[in-house]
Amino acid sequence: MDTPVLNVTNLSKSIKKKEIIKDISFQLNKSEVLGFLGPNGAGKSTTLRMLVGLSRPSSGTISICGHSIRDDYVDAMSHVGCIIEGPDLYEYLSGYKNLELLGAMSKQVTKAAIDDAIALVGMEKRIHDKVSIYSMGMKQRIGLAQALIHQPDLLILDEPTNGLDPQGIHEFREIVKSLAKDKGISVLISSHLISEVQLMCDRVCIINQGMIVRDGTVSEMLSTGEIVWVLNNPAQGQKILSEQFKLESRITVQNELIAAIDLEILPKINAILIASGLELQTVAAKNTTLEELFLSLTNHKAIQ
Repeated sequence: MDTPVLNVTNLSKSIKKKEIIKDISFQLNKSEVLGFLGPNGAGKSTTLRMLVGLSRPSSGTISICGHSIRDDYVDAMSHVGCIIEGPDLYEYLSGYKNLELLGAMSKQVTKAAIDDAIALVGMEKRIHDKVSIYSMGMKQRIGLAQALIHQPDLLILDEPTNGLDPQGIHEFREIVKSLAKDKGISVLISSHLISEVQLMCDRVCIINQGMIVRDGTVSEMLSTGEIVWVLNNPAQGQKILSEQFKLESRITVQNELIAAIDLEILPKINAILIASGLELQTVAAKNTTLEELFLSLTNHKAIQ
């Protein structure tokens, strides 16, 4: 099995004897996009700061591409590109000059690497304009290019779509998905835009009060394990489910028949419903939304 790009094991952090992060563990594999969700004060930023060495864990381990942050920091961080607390840009310089200055700090960054990063974020036409005239979306693209010039295996992005309009958010989402799919880069993205995380990420970690309360693929999280039938006589369908399959079900105000079932018996159920003279219009899995799941797990009445 391949070594995870990011491996966090039993990580804890206490500040002034208060435990902020409580024994959390999660992994990020190659080419995955992992969403890191939580309400304000849940521990997202504290965790991200530990991942990039800006804060020291009280206990636990962090490894990046097999290198320990604690014991092999330089090699570990050589695999990482990040935007924490927004991109840091010189407004009076061009986008290209900003990238050049950052690249000059490392012998490994070549002109070709800078040009490749510019192409990846789609800034070729405006790269020589001054940053001061860039839109927020363009500045975020340059920030992303800064994180990419070292050709990292892992991207860590903290609220990267803050301040972007819907078009900018859509464009940024497509760039991130392309980086994972086409370049094999693993991405850890912290965001409060739950709908965007649902669209962008392969997996999601939800953190609340310093603990990981759910970690799984988006499809796993959104599946309720229930089936929805739309048919001409839901009451008769409900009776069949009860009498022949010993299944509890409910009928919604939209006259949909819903039951939690083992998917292996779904073809048999459908066959009996049809044989009983019922007309099946649609049969589909019932899903929740990531927002509904998030609110239920964090006991929040509104998104923070």
